[in-house]
Amino acid sequence: MMSAWKKQCLVVAMAATMAGSASAIVTVTVSRTAGYYDTTYGGGEFTLKGSPWANPAHYSPKTLVAGGFQTFCLELNEGISGQPFAAELNLAAVNGGLGGGSPDPLSIGTAWIYKQFAEGNLVGYDYTPGPGRAASARALQETIWWLENEQGDPGAGNPFRNLILSKFGTVTAARADYDPSTAGFNVRVVNMYGIDKITGQPDYTARKQDMLVYLPDGGVTLVLMGGGLLGLAMLRRKD
Repeated sequence: MMSAWKKQCLVVAMAATMAGSASAIVTVTVSRTAGYYDTTYGGGEFTLKGSPWANPAHYSPKTLVAGGFQTFCLELNEGISGQPFAAELNLAAVNGGLGGGSPDPLSIGTAWIYKQFAEGNLVGYDYTPGPGRAASARALQETIWWLENEQGDPGAGNPFRNLILSKFGTVTAARADYDPSTAGFNVRVVNMYGIDKITGQPDYTARKQDMLVYLPDGGVTLVLMGGGLLGLAMLRRKD
């Protein structure tokens, strides 16, 4: 029988190893799912698949689709051609899109409103697939682009723009750089790149669209509820 002390050490080591790998490069694909986006529009929702981040421990079932999680893009002028992509986590968009430098730090407003969306709690968002959800997705995407200086004010008819101003008071406050150490929640930018066909390694010159992911507890909850559960189950079998 494995001693309790040894079991605890192995669990801690496993968690530390996997938490460290939460920012490692993974291979992902991105698509759009019918009923979850406006077909006349190039924005989200998007379905990101292939990562370890689509976890029901923190994403609502409303925002988990076909084995992936729902997300939005940050840059108005970058696309998702040439899949699959190499993806890694960051606190900023790379190359910044139309309205930012490189890196272009994630805003607190974008991080906060995406958290609300991911948890299935975004006030005014229609989570039922169909025309209502497509309209909500477009309104939220336009709000994110506005917060990230990719487009102008979407106007008072946009409920999520209004929610941001109600929460933060001013657009300047909402556009402040997001700092997870003070925000109390963990959202990250998913930086995506093409993959070199010869080496199989990320091609950092082939920048693709940057998107959003929600990772509570800095990713520790994620790894423990994901691959870590398998390890815990293995330890139990040895008792």
